[in-house]
Amino acid sequence: MTHHRLRLSAALAAACLCASVSAAVADGAAPLAAFDFTRPQAVAPWKPVSDVAEVSATADGMRITITGPDPYLIGPPVDLPEDGGVWLRVRLRSETGGSCQVFYAAAGKPFVEARSIRFGVGAGAWTERRLPLPPLGPKARLRIDPPGRSGTATIAWMRLERRVPVEAPAWPAPAAVDLPADAPAVRSGEVTVRYDRTDPAPLAVDVAGKRMAGGLQPMRIGYVSGDATRWIPWEDGHRDPDGGTWRLSRTVTAGAGGSVDVAVRVTVDRPREVVFLPMLVLVAGQGTFAAAKQQAVFAGLEYLADEPSSSEKDIRGPEANRRTPSAHKVTFPLMAVAAEGRYVGLVWDRDPRLAALFDSPDRTFGSGGHVMGVVFPGADGQNREPGHVLPRWPARLEAGEPLVLRATLIGGRGETVVPAVQQYVRLRGLPPLPETGLDARGYGRLASDGWLESAIREGDRYRHAVWPKFGAHPAAGPAAWMRHLARGPAEAQLAARLRKTADAAVDAVPPAHWYGSGVSHVRYPVVPLLYGHVAESLVAAAGSAQGQIDRFDADGRLLYRKRGDGPDYASTHWSREANGLAARPVRDALEAAVYAGDADLVAEALRLLRTLDRFAGTVPRGAQTWEVPLHTPDILASAHLVRAYTLGYELTGEDHFLEQARYWAWTGVPFVYLTRPTDGPVGPYSTIAVLGATNWKAPVWFGRPVQWCGMVYADALYGLVRHDPDGPWKRLADGITAAGIQHTWTQTDAKRQGLLPDYFELRAQRRAGPAINPGTVQSGAVRLYDMPPVYDYAVCRKAGAFVHAPGGVRVTEESEDRVALTVSGWPTGVYRVLVSGLEKRPAVRFGGAAAPDEAVTWLGSGALVVRVTGAVRVAIDW
Repeated sequence: MTHHRLRLSAALAAACLCASVSAAVADGAAPLAAFDFTRPQAVAPWKPVSDVAEVSATADGMRITITGPDPYLIGPPVDLPEDGGVWLRVRLRSETGGSCQVFYAAAGKPFVEARSIRFGVGAGAWTERRLPLPPLGPKARLRIDPPGRSGTATIAWMRLERRVPVEAPAWPAPAAVDLPADAPAVRSGEVTVRYDRTDPAPLAVDVAGKRMAGGLQPMRIGYVSGDATRWIPWEDGHRDPDGGTWRLSRTVTAGAGGSVDVAVRVTVDRPREVVFLPMLVLVAGQGTFAAAKQQAVFAGLEYLADEPSSSEKDIRGPEANRRTPSAHKVTFPLMAVAAEGRYVGLVWDRDPRLAALFDSPDRTFGSGGHVMGVVFPGADGQNREPGHVLPRWPARLEAGEPLVLRATLIGGRGETVVPAVQQYVRLRGLPPLPETGLDARGYGRLASDGWLESAIREGDRYRHAVWPKFGAHPAAGPAAWMRHLARGPAEAQLAARLRKTADAAVDAVPPAHWYGSGVSHVRYPVVPLLYGHVAESLVAAAGSAQGQIDRFDADGRLLYRKRGDGPDYASTHWSREANGLAARPVRDALEAAVYAGDADLVAEALRLLRTLDRFAGTVPRGAQTWEVPLHTPDILASAHLVRAYTLGYELTGEDHFLEQARYWAWTGVPFVYLTRPTDGPVGPYSTIAVLGATNWKAPVWFGRPVQWCGMVYADALYGLVRHDPDGPWKRLADGITAAGIQHTWTQTDAKRQGLLPDYFELRAQRRAGPAINPGTVQSGAVRLYDMPPVYDYAVCRKAGAFVHAPGGVRVTEESEDRVALTVSGWPTGVYRVLVSGLEKRPAVRFGGAAAPDEAVTWLGSGALVVRVTGAVRVAIDW
């Protein structure tokens, strides 16, 4: 393990520090070639080849009329340097938005995918991009594939400029911070920050009496002057070789418990083209715990055990380097390292001019610890090679223009990074709920159109998603979702259609399969409670529970097994098991055993739940091994573990299970956007699914929310709320749901209306991928809009019974031989309340009077079915 880590560190350092970056052409330098597309003579040489009806010069630029799925046009030959790279700068606008692709080819060479660059373009707004091209030589050609499949795209201009190489410096060896005993100190909780009165660089952070981090020193500033890059000391009052004077200042003040606020201000009295300006860089562990750690987190990008960041265990290739990621990939501004029973972290105010820097252990400067920092210039997804400390081109700092960082140092005791996440939420709070633009009636109409009008339905059959590989098949689950919409604010005609369509869906599925039949990521065993055949559903539930239990070996372990000749997703993990892999079947077994009311199955599922304690205090990972490596941190793992441990607490009342549910709930928070990642309306509460890539390669999921995974997590949080009402769980779950509604296709898209996109492109503000059925978002929307629950249950521990109903269930009295409860059923007409786990047939009373015989069915397997309507008070005695 140690030898492997050292080899990886050396490779990363060589790739990132020895490689050069490039600066923009100097102001006023002539471009190599320029196209002003407002001029017809500039447009004429560009020839449409595919799915373009017309190309014309307008006052805004070259307007491209798109008529199909693969539009592109090819430009004239351009003479470019053979000995250096080129910048392609372009300004364009697209009616529909989407992905623009630029192909480049040397003389006589074909256009191929490998020699192209893609970038996202929002709908309706002008976008400017600077794209790096390699040396191409004389008579090079460009091909433009504009965004969209219809409408128009307009290119205002294009310029080709020489790239001037900028060499990375030989970084000086970092020195540990050594402050005198009488140095000024600021204390807050268990955090003490010491600093120098005159020198703004030295900084030391102690947590509970132990040195946890220090400021990186010496630090350097890099800027471009002509064709040269200057590197100067990070010192207040320093005069650079070109006559500019740099002013650097810092203030340190106590914040709320366990936090210290730091403000850094930088100015220079002459304009500078800056490639590196470290605003605040900490080295955690230097001279103490060194490169070791218990955990580390960089929200949205890294969730680590004692292992290197920017590894290729979850993603291979350049994008594995996450040291200075595009700002929109950071879910909220938090970095933290936990070691030796303490954690230290850095929180900062988002600023597009600044970029986050994270390297654990530090292979950037060679400090021997872990780097957490904020630097200038920022990272917008275009101006840096993935993870590179230096940008592709410099950013201008105007004379006298203040550059300000506001940050907070946090710390406390803890064996994991969860306390750091908790402290972030305490300090910064949760964002407002996203604006969905819909009230309950409007959402109900959208979801109804999804079930009735979109391509998710084909007659009486349903797809999981609208995408070529998902065929329509009989499924009973959609019936429950449609019936619930019919009882809500829907108008009478729509409600009648929903009920009729729901009935037809159920009729297409044999009753023995009603339990578990569905197409949504969140499913409830409610169809038998609406339509009957409960006895068959109990048999199916018991079989499902046993099937899940049988997947585990005698020691309660579930090992990953490679599928056929497919990839071995465990090949980059240190084990063939993971908490997310095991948690899903444990959760399913518990839910099915509780429905069936089988005491033996419940006991066996609880035994398996206890074996999951071996993963206590670890990173959530490995829940999506149908396409993602077992090692990969995963919000679904958090979701399944929360749900399983919540059920364990309900079944036993053991505080340990509730504490585990809380822990795993917190592990999901770093996957959730708690700050706005772009200027677009969609962003807060969107959820990153995994910190890696499908098949280690693509799609890459950093910065690309997959809200169905978040909805499964939200469903688990909603279940946790009733046992931990003081936690942030309701707000988080509501926010995730509201974001899911924002993601959902509107009625303007006939085939995908009411459906949830598999993922959302944040920068382009564009829905993409398979269109998933409405049930996944609907599971949260019923809570967000305060509707009656689709399904509810109660665990009566004293009586050993379980109550299930389509609607709210509230136990008002419980003893070893009596249960009294109120059921608030939402169905119109008769529905069924299932009481399972009974040892003998009980007496049933409605509101004090004996229940009619025809309303009560004793199944003889410990289960009682009570037929009721509306809201009812039920007492059961035995």
